[in-house]
Order: sequence, then C-alpha cells, then structure tokens
Amino acid sequence: MSPIIPTETGLLPEVAKCHNACFPLSLSTRLGINYVIKTLDWFLAGDERFLYHIEVEGQVAGYCGGFIPQKKGDGSSSGMLQHGFSEAIKGLIKKPWLVFHPEVVQQYSFLARNIKRKFTGKINPAPVKGDEKPFKSYVGLVVIGVHPNFRGTGIAQQLMNEFEQRVKHFNQHDLVLTVKKNNTRAIKAYQNFGWNIAEENKETYLMRKVI
Repeated sequence: MSPIIPTETGLLPEVAKCHNACFPLSLSTRLGINYVIKTLDWFLAGDERFLYHIEVEGQVAGYCGGFIPQKKGDGSSSGMLQHGFSEAIKGLIKKPWLVFHPEVVQQYSFLARNIKRKFTGKINPAPVKGDEKPFKSYVGLVVIGVHPNFRGTGIAQQLMNEFEQRVKHFNQHDLVLTVKKNNTRAIKAYQNFGWNIAEENKETYLMRKVI
C-alpha cells in the first residue's frame, strides 16, 4: 500500500499530468496543462478544501480532491473556473473551436460576467436558483482519478478510504458527488464503494453516501 501524500503547490504539475492521462478528452485537458494546474491550485486556497495523491515509484498514480460548501450556491465548479479563469481564456484563444464545446456553452453567462469584471473591476453576483430547502452541510467529492497504468491495483480504494477519513476529520457525515449518466464505469465503481444514486438530472446523477 502506497502512502497518501497531501498535495502541495510544487507537486501540482505532476498531479495535473495524472489528470490529463486519466481524462484525455475532457475540456480541462484540452484547455492545457496550465489550466489544469491552476484549477487544482483552487483546492489549496481554502481551509474547507483538500487535495491529496498517491505516488508509485515516483509517478503520481492517483489523486482526489474534496470541498465543504459553506452556504447555498457555494459551488466547486464555478470556484475552480473562477480560480483558473485567466488560463481558461488563454486556452480558448489557442483553441478557439472550444468556445462551442457544450461545457463552455453552459458557462457563457459566467464567462461574460468575469470578462466584464476584468475590464470594469465590477461584477454582479451570479443569481442563485430559488430553493426552499434549508442548507445542510456536506462534503463534495469534486475530483478523483487513477492513472491508466495503475488501474486495478487498489489505488481507487485507497483514495476513497482517505476521502472518508478526511470527511470524519471535518466532523461531517454526508458525502456527495456528481457523475455523468454515460459514465457507467464510474457509477458502478462508486456503487461498489457504498454510494447510491440520490437524484437524476438531465445529464448527471447526484450520488450520496452517509458515514
């Protein structure tokens, strides 16, 4: 069993390489290694976030990151994109066809607000969808990946076990993640780790686990 390593700034490039190997067709990978590094750096910028990885013979074999929202509308996706905004724009300039990528299209309003802020220094807060349910604290499993060279070696189990230990450290019990419906491999893996589908959306499932 390989040791769990808390990811520090100097190790982000190696973790980013692992991410790109895990998800070669993802939008983040296509936007470039500097964008991936910057979005991973978001996990190091707050006490309510964490990022760790596993190395095998000097290579990052897997990584995982989590986040504890503090209020309604506190999202990891928007936070990471905000943190890596400048690198995202550079990536879109280098590969302008990505402007029409479905994930970018979904963020048009976000991009417009942030471009406005760059020029004016002002930005209107993003609208929060109405929700009568009271906010309930939870820990989101935001990113997890196992390098293709190390799949089937128990790395995923180690990462998930550590995630639950981090959750307990924060005195939390409710675990949440979002996964695309067509990612049947990941869904089955999460179910094997004790997660259950709690909500169905247009393109994703929201999965939960209580510990």
